[in-house]
Amino acid sequence: MLDYKTEALNRVREYAITKLPEYQAIVEDFCKQSDVDVVTLINQILHRHVTINFHPDRFSNNNKTIIENLIEQGQYHGQFRTGTTNGGRSAYVGGQRFSWEQRIFFNAYPEDTLDRPKYGALNLFSYLDGASVRFGSCFFELRPEVIDRCTFAYGDSSSNPVTLCTSDTFIGILAGMFNEFLIKERILNRVLDPVVTSKNEVLAILLNPHDKLIDLGRNLDYCIEAHIHGDIQLNSDIKGFYTDASFQNTVIGERAEALCEKYGIPLCWIPKRQMEVDSIGDLFRGSKIPILARKIDSIFGKQGVINAELIGQASRDSVIHPEIWRDMGSEPELFQYLKQLWHTVGYFG
Repeated sequence: MLDYKTEALNRVREYAITKLPEYQAIVEDFCKQSDVDVVTLINQILHRHVTINFHPDRFSNNNKTIIENLIEQGQYHGQFRTGTTNGGRSAYVGGQRFSWEQRIFFNAYPEDTLDRPKYGALNLFSYLDGASVRFGSCFFELRPEVIDRCTFAYGDSSSNPVTLCTSDTFIGILAGMFNEFLIKERILNRVLDPVVTSKNEVLAILLNPHDKLIDLGRNLDYCIEAHIHGDIQLNSDIKGFYTDASFQNTVIGERAEALCEKYGIPLCWIPKRQMEVDSIGDLFRGSKIPILARKIDSIFGKQGVINAELIGQASRDSVIHPEIWRDMGSEPELFQYLKQLWHTVGYFG
């Protein structure tokens, strides 16, 4: 009997196969005048790495930081097991995350299991800050072979995506990208003017090997979401750990070094994303965000700047000393504001 992780892959594959004629028509029409082989194009895209953005300095449900648990356990676990999220808090039976997982994986996972898919994104443009910076200042880059046990959605799974596929039915994602260019004039977070950008140029962008991580993508909202089925073992599934430079010479930085040494993972430092507190306005994420930034600086930084490490300190302190943070609102409200402050720094910093 197949295990439920393999069953999830099979059910998504079967769904994608029913859509193949539609997908193939879109992709072949887009490529037909450019002499681009569709299989070659898909293979080139699938050579990109899946990344998992996360905040290593947040508390898990055992009152240890994520990075402490990673060092001790040697595995990356999902929200249903850790209780930690950088999105919505709905990883429980009957919650929104539970409901959409049952839907997009066609009820392959038993309702009571905690060993559910882990979420990442395909780093299509090889961004130095990972494929989806919304979900964390740091990220794991997964080894290429992990892609064969991934399913993919075009867009965030919480938005009820209809484009679902596996690596061997990935043409569906390609069709989604081409449609988005023709209708919305962008590919993921890259805005492309169809008046001056031809189909040839779009294909050239996608065929670019992107061998090195160079640019900060600041990609908050658009991704090829990847769901990794099965365990993520640090000693065999992780190609690199990319850590924000604000953690250098801190306890979290020391633990990042210890983790990489223990599990044989290269440690790479992302340039520190940092903003002057006085430069944070209320248009991007609302009026509470500059107030929160000033409060964090007054307690931890006192340098007039805000960055990932300082936001993490505030997040942990709000758990240990909630009375200090009550002026910012309820605990769920503060949780949301801390996320939004990171969105601001990740995008503008």
